[in-house]
Amino acid sequence: MLNRSYARRNPSARATLMAFSAVALSATALAPAGGASAATATTTTTTTTPTTVPIAGSNCAASASGEQALDRNGWVASSNAPSSSSGVAPYALDGNLKTRFTSGEPQKPGLYFQVDLGAPKIFNEISMAVPNSATDYARAYNVEVSNDGKSWSTVASCTGAATPELVSFHTTDSRFVRVVLTGSSKTYWWSIDEFNLLAKNETTTTTTAPPAPTTTTLTSSANPAPLGQTVTYTATVAPKPVGGTVSFFANGTAVTSCAAVPVDISNGQATCTAPTTSSGSVAVQAFYSGAGRFKPSTSALLSEKVNPPAAGYWLATAGGQVFAFGAAADYGSMQTSAATGPVVGMAATPDAHGYWMVTRSGKVSAFGDAKFYGDLPGLGKHVHDIVAIAPTADAKGYYLVGADGGFFTFGDAKFHGSLPGIHIRVNDVVGMVASPSGSGYLLVGADGGVFTFGTTRFYGSLPGIGKHVNDIRAILPASAGTGYILVGADGGAFNFGSGVRFRGSVPGEGIRVSDIVGIALTTDDNGYYMAGADGRVFPFGDAQSWPTPANLSGSLPVAAIAGT
Repeated sequence: MLNRSYARRNPSARATLMAFSAVALSATALAPAGGASAATATTTTTTTTPTTVPIAGSNCAASASGEQALDRNGWVASSNAPSSSSGVAPYALDGNLKTRFTSGEPQKPGLYFQVDLGAPKIFNEISMAVPNSATDYARAYNVEVSNDGKSWSTVASCTGAATPELVSFHTTDSRFVRVVLTGSSKTYWWSIDEFNLLAKNETTTTTTAPPAPTTTTLTSSANPAPLGQTVTYTATVAPKPVGGTVSFFANGTAVTSCAAVPVDISNGQATCTAPTTSSGSVAVQAFYSGAGRFKPSTSALLSEKVNPPAAGYWLATAGGQVFAFGAAADYGSMQTSAATGPVVGMAATPDAHGYWMVTRSGKVSAFGDAKFYGDLPGLGKHVHDIVAIAPTADAKGYYLVGADGGFFTFGDAKFHGSLPGIHIRVNDVVGMVASPSGSGYLLVGADGGVFTFGTTRFYGSLPGIGKHVNDIRAILPASAGTGYILVGADGGAFNFGSGVRFRGSVPGEGIRVSDIVGIALTTDDNGYYMAGADGRVFPFGDAQSWPTPANLSGSLPVAAIAGT
């Protein structure tokens, strides 16, 4: 087993232990044809193909001669494949060979592509064409039909050899049809540029209308909006389509609560409601998937201006007392005891109208507009090493992290892994950061080593740049999730990524301390505060400090700081 110091300093080892961020796909980007990378085209395919038993009346190498394609208007395609926004299932029905459904991963048994026809239709053949991704044909698969989407009958069992794949079977009158992979490929993805059903003597109207271009426009319910306010974005597709979905993106990253929102066919609209999570200008965009003969389209970028709260900060003492400074309001203090242990962490809500506090035992208290979603004593968990609390971007949940790198999730916080879960044993984790999208988090140890989970991006660590310390006390994330600063007990600051600029340090001011406990970002990201256990606050950049109240000295030590 790798020891901890080696895992943090050896790049190849770190790659096996950390989950690095997936690069966000733009709304119009296509996955490379033929699999996950350009190298795929020269890689020898290893395919596992099960033995298939021919089904009476089926033909896996059929001809479309004499067959008519069914009208695809109103059809709804879906899949269990982890497709990105550039390879969703409806692309196989849009009449555009420049788009495609793609699995997003090598073929494996159980992956399926399914179509709901809206009502039973008569057909006896399927066509799966992949002219622009010729190596991505299905290696082995079953064709299944159903009338309720629950009970399925297999009408053909095939082994693929090339594109296009044309399969005939006994005529069926069914509402649902799906193709389920039974074989695998270690190299190639599964793609379908166009999917059709065919029938002899088809009585329904065939597709004669040309593909219909669409336009998507995007509006906001509040622009500008204060930080933390819930905003509704409305995407309007014209002309009004017969179906399809809209996915919303903020600064190029998918809004997790607004993926594949169905279009209301009565008005052509889809809405996304989400809180603002970072101040400044946020580029919002909507992507319509297309449906039937209606082509996909992407809205222009909408610049959402988010105004930060007024400047201020809170100091929380180990005994639970809260002191408010500047525009920060005092919403209450926490009762602690020998059973709860001291306060070890504090986090503000996005709109700065509330905050959470956590003790070493994992007891959580919520104040102002912060909501309580549970804590460790309430779950019957007995721990004594919690070091930090971090809320989700929408303030509807939070994470607790222990000194051993173990995570506990509450509310809508999602678990993405932990250090004990990957068999790394430590006892000096000091802080954590949750990604704005909710798709991951990172944590930092006293030596400045950084571990990432989910899709949170790794920007570097102190061991990685040859710095050897053991007094890191906190981590400060950029509001947009594009970097972080590590701060030591002496007030030394180390920045990584582009989101948080270095604004100075306590040693840089010629001041010697050894009790810095936390750091908080200013509302405009142009400065930060460092707090000492003795109640002193050191401002940098455009941060400003306020006079220390006289009664603070009787409540020391300070355990945490949080900014508005």
